[in-house]
Amino acid sequence: MTFNCVGIFCEDIREEVGGTHTIVGVMPDNISVAGPPNKEAGSSLLFPKMGIYLRLNIDILHKPVGAITARASIPGLADVTLGELGPEAIEHAFVDAATKNLPFVGIIFKAVLSPLQLPKAGVAMAFVKVEEKEILGAILNIQVT
Repeated sequence: MTFNCVGIFCEDIREEVGGTHTIVGVMPDNISVAGPPNKEAGSSLLFPKMGIYLRLNIDILHKPVGAITARASIPGLADVTLGELGPEAIEHAFVDAATKNLPFVGIIFKAVLSPLQLPKAGVAMAFVKVEEKEILGAILNIQVT
């Protein structure tokens, strides 16, 4: 299976007219977040918004069998499902790409989590899984200042 994935963590993802996306506030690989101001505020870290954007490209000659999934692993929380593309949608994407003579099929998974409370600092990661192969698409090291 020939595919690759690139991803980013950001502040927001906006859908524009014409099907494009505007990615706002791309986060660096390492981000420092202020801790709670006092004990009464609780012990969790707060992101007003956190966007996760994954772009997957699959070789047109290697259509996967089964679903394509994406998930995020966020410190101190259960994994977040970012989406699943079933066999019908995959078939449609491959037919569309073949009609346009494209060498790759492009698939986008995106989510904006708002608000996002993190019980602890650590490494957030976003993954995409095609058939039985899961790859890392984005990573964000969250530190408390």
